[in-house]
Amino acid sequence: MKFCVFGAGAVGGFVGGMVAQGHADVSLVARGEHLSSLQANGLKVITQDNEFVVDVPATDTPGDLGIQDVIFLSAKAHSLTVAADAMKPLIGPDTVVVSAQNGIPFWYFYAHGGELEGHTLQTVDPGARIASAIGNQRVIGCVITSSNIVEAPGVVRNIGNRVFALGEPDGTQSGRLSEIAALLETAGLSAPTGGDIRSEVWIKMWGNVSFSPMAVLTMSKLGPLVKGEDLQSLGIAIMEEVQGVGEALGVEFTATIAERLEGTRRVAGHKTSILQDLEAGRPMEVDGITGAVVELGRILGVKTPMIDLVYALMRQRAREAGLYPEIGIDPLAN
Repeated sequence: MKFCVFGAGAVGGFVGGMVAQGHADVSLVARGEHLSSLQANGLKVITQDNEFVVDVPATDTPGDLGIQDVIFLSAKAHSLTVAADAMKPLIGPDTVVVSAQNGIPFWYFYAHGGELEGHTLQTVDPGARIASAIGNQRVIGCVITSSNIVEAPGVVRNIGNRVFALGEPDGTQSGRLSEIAALLETAGLSAPTGGDIRSEVWIKMWGNVSFSPMAVLTMSKLGPLVKGEDLQSLGIAIMEEVQGVGEALGVEFTATIAERLEGTRRVAGHKTSILQDLEAGRPMEVDGITGAVVELGRILGVKTPMIDLVYALMRQRAREAGLYPEIGIDPLAN
């Protein structure tokens, strides 16, 4: 199987490195100093109980790699419009794209079956350019529970967890879904396929929309945000609003807010990816995650006052740092 990781940073590099130890023909699409190190020295993966180096093709020119069987798309949500066009040389008639972004995915309302069937969120996919370039029919959804960092160029460290929940947008247990899950499981990753992938999206959104923005605004790791009553209360209020929007879409939350808080306490020393981006001077994922919930709240008639507040503050924080990818619309204005 030809398996290409498009966006081989922290998460993508970890997945690519693990899969490369198996029988897949792995290649990586990366950029900058990280890419230069991958090309010169290979990819080094460090886990809690192992470390190894794999020497696999790495490039910033996808056309060099040819048609792929599977593309693990781990580029950040705000860069997908450009990434989707760049991916075209990798895509053949039977190519499957595993979409592994935080936030509401571009394919969310494909095979949704609700009143918003086929709808495109402009905070996520302006002008539906991503879906048009990739093709929703080739997508398998992926929700990641795995903490990873690029420790140095060409070096990826897994800090904890390695769960990559997979699901077809239409909820079926397809052959391609089983094949990709088996590949990841063989590589030492957990790839459950039995749940509702949209429910998985929203459970992760609890943290993405609450404690991730709060971490940016306070420059804090997760611990102080969940251990102090004042900040924890704010996080819970935001999570309740997230749940209200999700339930208005018919989502069943299979966990509780208390359980989600306990999971956050267990990784109290973790620095969220969006805070890592701010500190490293990288563009920040603002709209595809928090802005998307604001947009959905307006569409569904669900009030989201606390989400609106942290979204406005985080967006301005990103703008002041020169790290806000402007999308040309303001969901708060609707």
